[in-house]
Parts: sequence; C-alpha cells; structure tokens
Amino acid sequence: MSNYELDHKLEHVYTLGAYATVEKEPVNSKNCARILRKQNQGVHELMKAAYEIPFYRKRFEETGTTPDDYYCAEDLYKFPLLTKDQLRDWMDEEAAKDPEKYKYWHVSPTSGSTGRPLRVLISPKEYAYVVANWLRTMGYGGFNPFTGKTMCRPNSLHGPVKEYDSPVQKLGILRRKYMSDTIKERVDTQTLVDEINAYEPDYLYNHKNLLMRIAKYVKENDLYLYQPDFYTPFGEMLDEPSRALLTEVFGPGLIDAYGMGETGSCVIRIPGKKYYQVNSDLFVVNVYNEDLTGPALKGMMVITPLYKTELPLINYTSFDYADSYMKKGLRFVRGVQGRMNDVIHHKDGSVTEWGNISGIVNYISDIISYRMVQETYEDLTLMMVRNPDTPVEKQEEIVKFLDEKLTEMFKDPSIHITYEWLDEIPVDPNGKLRVIISKVKPGAIGEPEHAGEDVGSAEIAEDEVVAKEAAEK
Repeated sequence: MSNYELDHKLEHVYTLGAYATVEKEPVNSKNCARILRKQNQGVHELMKAAYEIPFYRKRFEETGTTPDDYYCAEDLYKFPLLTKDQLRDWMDEEAAKDPEKYKYWHVSPTSGSTGRPLRVLISPKEYAYVVANWLRTMGYGGFNPFTGKTMCRPNSLHGPVKEYDSPVQKLGILRRKYMSDTIKERVDTQTLVDEINAYEPDYLYNHKNLLMRIAKYVKENDLYLYQPDFYTPFGEMLDEPSRALLTEVFGPGLIDAYGMGETGSCVIRIPGKKYYQVNSDLFVVNVYNEDLTGPALKGMMVITPLYKTELPLINYTSFDYADSYMKKGLRFVRGVQGRMNDVIHHKDGSVTEWGNISGIVNYISDIISYRMVQETYEDLTLMMVRNPDTPVEKQEEIVKFLDEKLTEMFKDPSIHITYEWLDEIPVDPNGKLRVIISKVKPGAIGEPEHAGEDVGSAEIAEDEVVAKEAAEK
C-alpha cells in the first residue's frame, strides 16, 4: 500500500517528474504520433488499474470486457458512461469507508444539481499531474511558468489572502501575486486595474466575469491597462462578444482553457489558432451522438483523465457540447458549447436547453454578458450587460429583437420575459456566473430547486497550485 503521507511530502518532486514527461509543445506534425502513442498506452494502463477496483470491475463484467479490450481512445466507447451522481456516491462511499487512507489526498469540491457537493479525491501522485498539466498549458504560448510573473484570483473566496514570498519565490522562481477581489470583501474595479498595472504580470488568470468587469470599465473610462503576455478567463465559456472585448483590452495572448473541476484542463485554444487542441497525452475526450450510444463528431464530450489511476474517472459525462474533427488519430475541436444541462423547464415536462438560447443571444455583439433566471414556469428574467461600443439608445431595439426571437423559439404563449440592463451580472457565491438558472423543479410548479454548476475552466489546476503553496507555508 502506498505511503500517502510520504507521497504528500514528495509532491514537489512528483510534479517536476510529471512536468518532465508531459508534452510541452502544442500539437504539431512532429509530436502528434508520439502523443497518440502516449494516449494509447495510457488507455490500456488505466483500464488495467481500473479492473482491480470493485466499482469498475462490475462495469467490466456488465460489458463483458477486460483490459485487453482497451488500447485506444475509441475503445472507451465500449465502456459505460460515468455520471456526476454516480461519481458523487462512489467518492462519498470511499471517503467514509477509509478516512485514514485519504487523509493526505486532495479534494476537488464542486456543486451538484441536487445541492450535494461533489468531492473528487485526488492522490498526491495524481495531483502532481494536475499541476504539471496546468503549468504546461500556461506555457503553450511561450510563457515560462518557472521564471515568469503570474497574477491570479485569491485561493479563498471568503476573505483576503495573506501574502508573502516563499524562499523560492524570492529567487524569482514561480512568482505569484493574488488579486485582492473576493466575493465577500469585494473591491472596486479601479483597485484591480491599479494592481495589474503595478505588478505587470506576464500571465493573468481569473474568473471570466471579473476580467470582463475590468475590460468593460477600462474601455468605458478610456484607461490604461497593462497587457500581460498571456491570460486565461475561467469559470464560464467564452462567446464571440466577450472574446472580442477581452482581446481588445487585455491583448492577443488569450489562452482559452476548457476543463471541469473534476478533471482539470483538457481542451485548449492557443493564441493565433482557430481550433482547440486536446491534451491527448493525459486525456481522452470522446464525443457521443445525441442518444449517447456511440461516437460522433458533434455532441456531448465525455472525458477520461489518463493520469488518474488510483480512483479513476472513466467516461465522465461533461454535459458540454463539442464540434470536433479527427486528424492523425487525435481529436481537435472547432468550438465548445457549455452547460448542456442548464435548461428552462416547461409544464409539459419538456425543456429548452442552453444551446437554443445561446444560439440567439451569443451572436448579438451588443451584449457582452447575460443570465436568464426562471422563477416559475411562466416568469423568466433576462439580465444583460451592454457592450461599451453600443449606445444606450439602442437598448430598446435590442430588447424588441430578443423578445421576438425568444418568443418564437419558446413557442409557449404563457411565458413572460422581463428584460433588465445591468452594469454587471451578479456572480454566484463561488465566484462564477451561470448563464441559466432555473428555480423550477420539474413536476412541481413553482417549487424551487438548487441548481448546480459546471466548471468550464482550468480552475482545479489553479486551485491545486495555490493549495500546494498554502500547505508549504
């Protein structure tokens, strides 16, 4: 049995070792064959490890397969899908069964659709790959994560972070500064602008809604803002209006990193590229058809981290949508749509998915941020933030257009939509901004339901890096 206390103490060493093995260059003609070999080997090794775990052994038996049936990403279509509820129950059972074993493991908490938190247990050695994966993702555009200056959100959302440099950071290695904005003790936007200008970070990453707030403020007030070499907004998907505003204000170095809190960053768009690559040496991202019975190029992404072999996540359902293509055996993605499980509920039991609404609102460049809230079956509110380039006088025209298109799309005359223009959409308690919130519980008119969240970002890796530093201090 592993000595997890010792593993925890050696995490720095494991992280350096993991970083040495991951592909640090973006996918290209010279490394794609090597990446595919690593992925194929990783699939087989993962399935051999999973076969020894009772939770997964049962799934092997249900499908009549063994590890010898799994040697590449396509083979994983034979294996059952793993839902969030199934993962939550299994992780809770494991944690309760042997708390001493998991004492030195990391926990990545996310919300669940029922209000029950999902705790994903990550061993110290697995955690090393989470960190290494994020460090190499930061470096895809040319940033050196060891010598460059990083600025990011505080690790704690509940209060100010005590800052001081470790001995290593005083030598100019892994320098990091936290922005002061938190959810409970929020500062004004000018303070955030001043912090960025004073520190002049080489790499900046924070919640998308906060970076959008800064960008809108800077543009409206015609202010100077230091442009980092690279930056990553996380917590929400990027649409074209928000991408355009961010690149105008923060510069061209946008690294768009898609991932989930449970898995880490796995689908990345690098500055200058029109497509997303998959970090295929550490992940399988398969795409399923509409009824989730087999492969497709357009459909829901199903994610398998290959490095997570002690408590694996095999065929984890993301409820996020990808338009993908295959080249030389590797998957690439043209576009990502998030939160397929964020829906508006109707009395007849049907739903309107996020994609139907985003197909209308996302392509209106006059709107840079929005949220739709369903209070009852009939009452919806669409909150919107106007693009600084759009005159206030145009708001009435935009609302008229939206009302026409959304009414036509919903096809339900009982629905009434209230339109609100705001300077900023209020964020959730966890610092993110969900685009659709339905407070209606299906089958019970008007009964509220606590909605969950999906993490469309690299946040787990960022949290884990910060957590590591906190543990050292």
